[in-house]
Amino acid sequence: MSEFKEKNVGKFNCIYDTATGSGHGENYVSSMAKLLRDETGEYVQINGGMTTLMRYYTGTMKPQHNFFLTSDEDNQTDLVEITRLLKSTGVKPHIDLLKPFDAESVAEGFEHLKGRRTKGKIVFNME
Repeated sequence: MSEFKEKNVGKFNCIYDTATGSGHGENYVSSMAKLLRDETGEYVQINGGMTTLMRYYTGTMKPQHNFFLTSDEDNQTDLVEITRLLKSTGVKPHIDLLKPFDAESVAEGFEHLKGRRTKGKIVFNME
């Protein structure tokens, strides 16, 4: 990972961070933000600890850093904004696992997620 970071400083338009602050002490903000293009790159974080929440609510987030506080309420505002950012940068999420929507596949998907080695999205086909 160190070699990747060194070779890619300033090359990315968008970094979509779903791991930082997910409950196991991960924090990729400072090391990955260096990979953003100056002025135009956007760092999008969807998890965060108390410090991130305080910066979000006090309006002191770093430049080029976006934080989305999502909830389980019936509110699409956050997901619409995430979709807008993804479309504006041309980023397409990587799909790690695509399964039919049935009990066995959902159980398999959760086991895959619990293994903490997922490299992309786990998607269940509803058709």
